[in-house]
Amino acid sequence: MKPLQTAIDWCDANNEDLIAIVDNHLAHGWVYSGEDAFVVATLESRELLLRPNLNKEVDKDTWYVYLYAGNLKRVLELIPFQMEWVAFRRDNGPIRFYRTNKLLKRIGR
Repeated sequence: MKPLQTAIDWCDANNEDLIAIVDNHLAHGWVYSGEDAFVVATLESRELLLRPNLNKEVDKDTWYVYLYAGNLKRVLELIPFQMEWVAFRRDNGPIRFYRTNKLLKRIGR
């Protein structure tokens, strides 16, 4: 199954609007769709993702991958530039953070 179809199926099963997600990420983040992967992500602050009500200016240091389909190694290769952190949320659970360089080593870049 192609990654885009996988993303469509996931959105359908989870009552998510893929068009709205892509539209938002085109305006405020990054989108990739190809034969090898589908990814939508934004640059965020790890501190703000952990504490959304934090009332201060903090640097963006994290790629927050909102939705992806395809090979994780390929997804990480596609991200336009490396940040210290990469974050994912699985099935609306807690956001999980990984140091980008350690994750790349772990999956065998």
